[in-house]
Amino acid sequence: MEDRRLETSGGFPASGGGRGGLVAFLSLIALVAAAVVVNQVQERGVNDVPGFAQPPKAVPVSGGVDLNRPFDGTPAAAWAEGLAGITVPAGQALGRFTAKEADAAYRTVTEAISAARLSSRALQDKDGSELLALLAPNERVRLEARLTSKLTAEKGRYLTLIGPSRLLQVRPRMIGSLTAKTREKGELIIHASYATAYAFDAHPGEARSPMDIVPIIRDEQDYVIRKAPPFEKADAGLSFGEGSGYSSHMACDAFKVGILAPQYADKSNVVDGAPAVDEADTYDPTKPLPSTGNCA
Repeated sequence: MEDRRLETSGGFPASGGGRGGLVAFLSLIALVAAAVVVNQVQERGVNDVPGFAQPPKAVPVSGGVDLNRPFDGTPAAAWAEGLAGITVPAGQALGRFTAKEADAAYRTVTEAISAARLSSRALQDKDGSELLALLAPNERVRLEARLTSKLTAEKGRYLTLIGPSRLLQVRPRMIGSLTAKTREKGELIIHASYATAYAFDAHPGEARSPMDIVPIIRDEQDYVIRKAPPFEKADAGLSFGEGSGYSSHMACDAFKVGILAPQYADKSNVVDGAPAVDEADTYDPTKPLPSTGNCA
């Protein structure tokens, strides 16, 4: 609080009320000063008074949404940043694959996940070239039209594509793991089971709960690694196998055209507010995928 001392320019007069008048006058001054102090504290707030804790620089948007800590209050609060959230097995010999080859296969799969879900080339530029470059030649030919096309829902199934809504300057959070099995013909099947959470910016009043700004994508995806021989060189490397996914707390109108946006941006739907207590199971890679989505 600002230091405002009452200054006087001389003694009090001795005539009139004498000492009693002096006491009364001093009491009146004390009451006025106290009133000023109380009024200042009420106007400025207790946190503005020296000795009290100061509030954070950025005030939560509303309803517990804090843009400085956007994942708080969501299932992703304890997830790690980026690929650090995905558990990768130690390289060991698997079928026709040596331990070194298996380790290289895991790296290729995590690079593919990064290219699809974390790369700024995909997120901001809607460019699938980074993912394409990781694929086997024949697989690249098969998917090139989809990954280099204009914006479509099909392209959005392979890549996370961000539209006009702006991501906050925080890395997406991830949780999940890779597992592997072999096939007879020199194929290594690496299954990726993981979820990715993104944090979007919001203006005051747009979001009412943390999940309004944090959509989550869950993937159950097989990646196939083939060796040459026995396969042709054009088939050797990384290909997509079977896969399925689930997305939640996104804007449905954007999602239908391949764009990921926070649910508050969907003007056609009412914001649902805080998630149910058991909704965290929806994003747990060890649990079955939900059978239905939240967009009609």
